[in-house]
Amino acid sequence: MSTAITVSYSISAVGLLVGVGIVFALMRSDRVDAERGKFAWLFIIPGFAALSYILMAAEIGVITVNGNEVYLFRYIDWVVTTPLLVGYAGYVAGAPRKWVLGVAAADAMMIIIGLGATLSTGIATWVGFGVSAGVHLVLLAILYLVFPMFAREHRERYRLFKILQNHVGLLWIAYPVIWITSPAGLGYVSAVGTAMIIAYLDLVAKTPYVYFVWTERASFAVDPVDADDAGTEETIDADDVAAAAD
Repeated sequence: MSTAITVSYSISAVGLLVGVGIVFALMRSDRVDAERGKFAWLFIIPGFAALSYILMAAEIGVITVNGNEVYLFRYIDWVVTTPLLVGYAGYVAGAPRKWVLGVAAADAMMIIIGLGATLSTGIATWVGFGVSAGVHLVLLAILYLVFPMFAREHRERYRLFKILQNHVGLLWIAYPVIWITSPAGLGYVSAVGTAMIIAYLDLVAKTPYVYFVWTERASFAVDPVDADDAGTEETIDADDVAAAAD
């Protein structure tokens, strides 16, 4: 492993641990309903990702396929955390349990198929990528066409849903492009460059995600407020973060 990759993975791990701290502050706040917000699930998103990056920086779980290094914990991280990213967005939207679980399962399937494509050779690689990309499009359709129908019925959480929807949706467009240009695909970007880009995207996808929940935490206030006030600081004191650190 090159020094550049090790440094990138280490930086991402530290940044993801910041996300863990943000969720901890959410859990400690007595002005939000942690149970209604399902904040315990949010711990897994930056927490498991941070653990995975620590293990990858230590070169644990690295195998060589067709001359390319494959970091297995990257895919284990994705199969655990990305279903939570899209599933929690569905929960915030107020989608029925079957939709939340269904979209999470489909996301996990997309990652597993993508791993299969990475470990394959020849036409099997591109068939696997095509199937994974198809599932990816279905997920985006659910995120932008199905979930909004439920979100409109929950005005107090609508703004938070829109933030999470666009954060997840826009970032996810980048991942298939990265795969195509990586050594596993067409090879336009080096293994080092691919690893650094993915480390950056994973950090941006997860720590800001939980930060957005923090900034819109009034959506889960103990005393619910109207949607027009959900983004203000009038209901919840921003000093909760400092209090959590005490």
